[in-house]
Amino acid sequence: MVSQFFAQYILNQGLLTPGQVQEALESRRAAQVKLGILAINQGFLTAVQVEEIHKLQHTIDKRFGEIALDGGYLSEEQLIILLDTQGNGYLNFGQTLVDKGFMTLEQLEQTLAEYKRDNSVEKQPDLALVKESIHTQLNFLKTDKNIELYCDYIALFLRSIVRFLDTSPLLVATAADEQQQNKWSVSQSMTGDITLHSSFCADDGVLLELARRYSGEEFNEMNELALDSAGEFLNVTNGLFCINLSNLGLDLDLHPQMFARDDDFGARPQYAVAIDTSFGRINLVVAGA
Repeated sequence: MVSQFFAQYILNQGLLTPGQVQEALESRRAAQVKLGILAINQGFLTAVQVEEIHKLQHTIDKRFGEIALDGGYLSEEQLIILLDTQGNGYLNFGQTLVDKGFMTLEQLEQTLAEYKRDNSVEKQPDLALVKESIHTQLNFLKTDKNIELYCDYIALFLRSIVRFLDTSPLLVATAADEQQQNKWSVSQSMTGDITLHSSFCADDGVLLELARRYSGEEFNEMNELALDSAGEFLNVTNGLFCINLSNLGLDLDLHPQMFARDDDFGARPQYAVAIDTSFGRINLVVAGA
């Protein structure tokens, strides 16, 4: 996922348009084979083991390689071989930028140097940068004690998009002023030691593609099954978030998902962010009690 965060850095700096960044990301992704396939090809894992790890990703907020290592599926030496075979993510992305004419080699060299300087990519590649991007896009209330909680949730939502929808998300703007009419909203509440409400909405075509990618089923219209698939994507994401908080000593219960047109959280303190994917924009809203 390092390439995604390098892409977010480029977007935040205003060096390229969202369309250019997304095009380069998808081109880079098309050329990168996933670790599961590489492990099967190397004889390190069977197809059954790869499927087992994929299922574990629905219950554990970790990457494929981390789960494989923790579960004894792969040794450290095997994982290093696979990662080397897969290639350096953000450098592959940088090469794509040059190949498409979006940057010159000199511009890429300067941007890489600034990226490493600003974000210490070798030492702390992911979470710090994505949280900085979230803070940049959202106007958090200084009096809101749950700011870091919201950041953690949005970061997890982005990881879920990568993990389950096979696309590279980009935070492009706050979504508070965007039109919500004629859009389905999928929402769910988590209550317990803390309270958090999350909701996302999108045009019908985007929501259909999300449901297709998550479920593996083909949907041609926004019917009950398509909505249920979109709802299950949110439910799994929120379940992972609850597991993460449980590891910190906080207990939360998940409420059933809800579906509505033109939904909002009313007077609740809320934060909205727009997320661009290869198949369209998803507007995410998180709110407190």
